[in-house]
Amino acid sequence: MKFFILKWIGYIVLTLIYKSCKIEIRGQKNFEQALNNNNPTMLCVWHGRMLFPIYYVLNKKLSPWAIASPYQDGAIVASILKKWNVKIIWGSSNRNSNKVSKKMKSIFEGDKNAVICITNDGPKGPKHIAKKGSLEIARKFNANIITITGNASNHWQFKSWDHFVMPKPFSKIIIHVAPQYNMDGTDLVTGVSSYMRDHEKMADQFFNV
Repeated sequence: MKFFILKWIGYIVLTLIYKSCKIEIRGQKNFEQALNNNNPTMLCVWHGRMLFPIYYVLNKKLSPWAIASPYQDGAIVASILKKWNVKIIWGSSNRNSNKVSKKMKSIFEGDKNAVICITNDGPKGPKHIAKKGSLEIARKFNANIITITGNASNHWQFKSWDHFVMPKPFSKIIIHVAPQYNMDGTDLVTGVSSYMRDHEKMADQFFNV
């Protein structure tokens, strides 16, 4: 019963925020280029900014895959994502990681247009340090690595490990789609972590944060 109530409260609140806010997407062509090069795509997301790529997916009516923890918090998020046509891979880097890796490989191998969303520093951090496993899978299948982040003119920032950002209703949301990450031989974890941090700073600059 508690799960059911929390699921619907979360869905209603996040939907109302989405419906009430003015959303501007910057860099849309970057995502289109990634989708059109006949390789699968790994959409990299920081845990604390996950609402912005979720709202992007909702806005564009996409149907990507996302990894969700089997714990209650993850299950609540997953139930909301499923209402928005996101397909779920159950597990995390801490639980059922081998099963998650096998499923990701199967998806990338079987669908050149697949998009898998990864919270690279989730579920429990450390903040802004990408985990290696999923990135190695992306490299193996020559998947596009791209990040989507954003900020809002008015928002709450929680005192959690990830400093989670939630837009306030009736604010302006800017969703920032970065150019595809260039695998140039730099250490993958260091390079992707830096790439994602840099683009989060760019998103913050839209509101002079």
